Amino acid sequence: MNYEGKALTIAGSDSGGGAGIQADLKTFQSFDVFGMSVLTSITAQNTVSVRAVHDVPPEIVGKQIDAVMEDINADSVKTGMVSNAKIIEVIADKIKKYGIKRLVVDPVMVAKSGDRLLQKEAEDSLVKKLLPSTFILTPNVFEAEILSGIKIKNMEDARKAAGIIKAKGPAFVLLKGGHIPGSDEAVDILYDGKTFDNFRAERFDSKNTHGTGCTFSAAITACLSKSMNVHDAIEAAKDYITRAIRHAPGNIGKGNGPLYHNIDPLKPSAFEVAAEDFDVWFDKNRIIFESELLAEKHFLVNPGNAVSIGVGSGLFASKLGIKYGVEPAEQMAELARKRGIEVKIGYAEDVPYPDGKFDTVLLSTVLSYAKDPQKAVNEAYRILKPGGYIVVSFLTREGSYAMLYDLAYMRGEHDKAVSPEHPYPVKFIGGTHWHTTEEITAFLQKAGFKDLKYVQTLTTHPKYSNDELEHPVEGYQKGDYVVVQGKKP
Repeated sequence: MNYEGKALTIAGSDSGGGAGIQADLKTFQSFDVFGMSVLTSITAQNTVSVRAVHDVPPEIVGKQIDAVMEDINADSVKTGMVSNAKIIEVIADKIKKYGIKRLVVDPVMVAKSGDRLLQKEAEDSLVKKLLPSTFILTPNVFEAEILSGIKIKNMEDARKAAGIIKAKGPAFVLLKGGHIPGSDEAVDILYDGKTFDNFRAERFDSKNTHGTGCTFSAAITACLSKSMNVHDAIEAAKDYITRAIRHAPGNIGKGNGPLYHNIDPLKPSAFEVAAEDFDVWFDKNRIIFESELLAEKHFLVNPGNAVSIGVGSGLFASKLGIKYGVEPAEQMAELARKRGIEVKIGYAEDVPYPDGKFDTVLLSTVLSYAKDPQKAVNEAYRILKPGGYIVVSFLTREGSYAMLYDLAYMRGEHDKAVSPEHPYPVKFIGGTHWHTTEEITAFLQKAGFKDLKYVQTLTTHPKYSNDELEHPVEGYQKGDYVVVQGKKP
């Protein structure tokens, strides 16, 4: 059996096993990526303190890189602790020599304590020699302050800093927002020189965060090794690091403990890896989709100024006369663009459109897998004109997994160990919650929508289920799919 990729870490060694190359190699293994390492420094440390640091001679660092690249090669490379200018210069030369394109640089400059880890004279080498070859740079707030020269007190400052840093050469800047105050979430900002994307996760009050930066950048590197695109790589890495912190062990060391690495990483959406399968999937489930589209069309007001939001949104929009879409999967977005839909990359919780733009917003099943469904509904309210309408279609309860089964079989992704009763396509959307009508109603009312109207379709799925799923709200019929319309006052 082969690994799904090969990744090289160029970093320091942590004798305590929580950070550095030890954390990187554990992370690579979790992602089923073959990990290789080049040591830049040897540290004597544990969960309490760093007792000693010894830098590896630069020529030995170079020879380690040569040995790996000349024989095994690497699909992606990351750098961590590179404490002096000569080591940085050697690494930069080797990156160019071997034509390494997917380079993730974790600029280990400042520890969580605020202590400087990168020698002052090495900063210029990092900026001038390494950043121009960097694919993704992952500074924390303290490091971003040093690289940008500005103080970061809020998200606006963070975006400004990301812009300044981007001008120094990296293709992408991922500014880690875990230390930005004023939010219950840890929000990382990705900037590509044109647009900002936010990656959100729960913020934890935990002392066991040793090796967080190393692990996060290693997870991104592993995903790039598997040929994932930048957005999917960061999303999967963000999910991994969040769960690694949440499940951090409490019995390792007396200080800031390490993370938990025995985690099954988030897989890319099957929509992302199989955009070309959409039409086949649609045809195999035509009775389901056409029923949904009929109900949605019943509530659409002025489809020409409507936006469809969610995975596959642009493709569904093309069947409804809708002209705009918001889509997290680039391949799906590209397919929709070919069908004449203006699609922007984004998420239901962070829609890349201005206030008051649309007459209608369609959220087609997206609330079932949105991380924050209430925020998604609030975003729909924001981008609607006064008097505009939201249309939400959603699957009720678990019986409606049925419409997804064929895709799982089509791609050979039915995992009986995970889903013994039905072939639920785990790679399609993980962590899905099929909402009840009452839950959706509550989201809409809390956001401020009025005059709610409902329709429901399909008494049972004709292929897989004989179960009736919900007691219907007065005024519509029993079925799997519910479509509700609300009006913005």
